[in-house]
Amino acid sequence: MAPILEESSPLLFSLGSLFDTEEETDRQENVSMWVQDKDIIRASTDLTILKKLESGVYCVNFDRENGLYCIAMKPVSDELFIFSDSITSKLMQEINLFWTKAPVYKENNLIHKRGILLEGCPGTGKSSIITLLSNEIISKGGVVFKVTGFRNLNYYVDFMRYQFRKLQPDTPVITILEDLDQYGDVAEELLDFLDGKTHLDHHVIIATSNNTEEIPDTFLRPSRIDLKIEIPLPSEETRREYFVFKKVPEADIEKLVELTDNLSLADLKEVYICIYLLDYSIEDAIEKTTKPREKKNYLQFNANGGSMAI
Repeated sequence: MAPILEESSPLLFSLGSLFDTEEETDRQENVSMWVQDKDIIRASTDLTILKKLESGVYCVNFDRENGLYCIAMKPVSDELFIFSDSITSKLMQEINLFWTKAPVYKENNLIHKRGILLEGCPGTGKSSIITLLSNEIISKGGVVFKVTGFRNLNYYVDFMRYQFRKLQPDTPVITILEDLDQYGDVAEELLDFLDGKTHLDHHVIIATSNNTEEIPDTFLRPSRIDLKIEIPLPSEETRREYFVFKKVPEADIEKLVELTDNLSLADLKEVYICIYLLDYSIEDAIEKTTKPREKKNYLQFNANGGSMAI
């Protein structure tokens, strides 16, 4: 009997029942087939053979039962908007140009990769920029992987080298490394990953950090992080564009632009919600958003405000 698929056809297996969040008892009731991978045989409810991992956003996990596997993520974000004085457009142009240069990199015996660090205060829009860049590459058939913490870096590298790149050697990939300053515990592994020693072609690494002082200098040199971009607090023009984009009444815009100096995009969003969704006054919304959020240990004080022995 002729084989169903040619031996050279790359396959990806999606074992639905192994990756969902149903209770174990439900999964046992629903199993309908056996799945064999080499010497390992498992009961499964669903088996889909994929010749190619579809464009989208994924995270990579590992456990003893399933080994390495990826799960599709369904990120939800607010409305995305590119401001006129934003670096987002220029960054998107540079990355789009990079994708077209794969033949040139190959001719010069270079790994086709790029490392980018987005740095800045919390709430300045780093995640929104990543979402825009991710949507752009997904629309062109690429894949985005989000590394969920430094402890999963080795699992992710193994998945990419020995599984994904074996099956899809030419698919453009974006890897997201949030909070790069937290990766000191896996410095050696991260350096190999950033350097290209893992030999991942057609690859853009986008890292973020709110605290670049904690990032080792060895992470930041060219060929590891090639482009370092600071995302500033929104300018006066950006704040005006934001409120226009959100259809704020024209009579309020200039006042809001003036009162929101030095606020982040996240702060602007909170001001907007307070005023136009929750009926705060403009003054109360600004005061609520800008008031320092003090931290207290309530275990150290009794009901009368005196200190307690703990």
